Amino acid sequence: MKVAIYGVGEMGSGVAKLLQQRGIEIVAAIARSPEKVGRDLADVAGLDAATGVIVSSDAEGEFARTKPDIVVLTSNSYLADHEPFLATAVRSGANAITIAEEASHPWRTSPDATQRLDALAREHGVSIYGGGHEDAFWIGLGAQLIGVSHRVDAIRWESRWNPDTCGPEILSSLGVGERPEQQTVTVEWQPNMPRPPFALPALDGLAHRLGLPDAPRLVTTEFVLAEKPVWSWALDRNIEAGEILGLRDTVVREPQAVGEPLLQFTVSGVLRPGVHDSGESWTVEGVPNLAMETSFSGGTYQVTGQVVNRLQDVIDAAPGWVTHAEMPAIAYRG
Repeated sequence: MKVAIYGVGEMGSGVAKLLQQRGIEIVAAIARSPEKVGRDLADVAGLDAATGVIVSSDAEGEFARTKPDIVVLTSNSYLADHEPFLATAVRSGANAITIAEEASHPWRTSPDATQRLDALAREHGVSIYGGGHEDAFWIGLGAQLIGVSHRVDAIRWESRWNPDTCGPEILSSLGVGERPEQQTVTVEWQPNMPRPPFALPALDGLAHRLGLPDAPRLVTTEFVLAEKPVWSWALDRNIEAGEILGLRDTVVREPQAVGEPLLQFTVSGVLRPGVHDSGESWTVEGVPNLAMETSFSGGTYQVTGQVVNRLQDVIDAAPGWVTHAEMPAIAYRG
């Protein structure tokens, strides 16, 4: 297997470390930052041994030269920003896995871009998949948990995380450091609205996995504001009082027919300097009632480990944009 990494920040570097430790060949690394371009990937990503891979800004040229089997994309959160990067990978004949949060199930949030990329992937005989943290923890766990149920009335789950550990791109996508016009906003989400909350495509992905039809989803966003200056390691500056420190998004899909469960997902991403707080809680109301908690040690393994374990699944998948429902359950491939 030959792998290219598109984005050599916190997450891309983490993926590179795991690939090197497992003996998987890295053939190309792409970055936009001038200070990274022209250096050995080992130097940029802090790897144990030199790779001979020189970080480049020319994705198209590098993919044509090295012919990767799969490209791992670790920059941007939204498909509106991410589409050209995915298209470059696909046109080179490579499969692609992206950790962009919207990519977990973008069919309803960005249907136009998703359909374009799906058609492009089918044309080139490759697959695209949205993986990373959402794969197991935001979609897969719920689908597996209710496998023991006789009746499911409601599935409520919440994810908490400290975005300061994930790099500046994530903080920018959350609006950290900006000043909101309103502290709480509630909308019924429509296709192609900009910057969908991270919880929305994951809820759509679980609904699709459960075979539920499209339905309205109500989104409530609460901006958490700094009460005093708070230092951000990722942004290398203080978040001043009154600026966005993070947010809580809650997405609700009400039952549309008898027998359908209510789905409610909350994602709380709030900057907490020096504190590692990451995990999920699941509550299933029905017969029987169920509850589950997950928590993670420091680092990015809950994202990067899933990406590396998914690579062969993506390569083996049918051409097109592959949904979570079309994938096997994620498995360890050590």
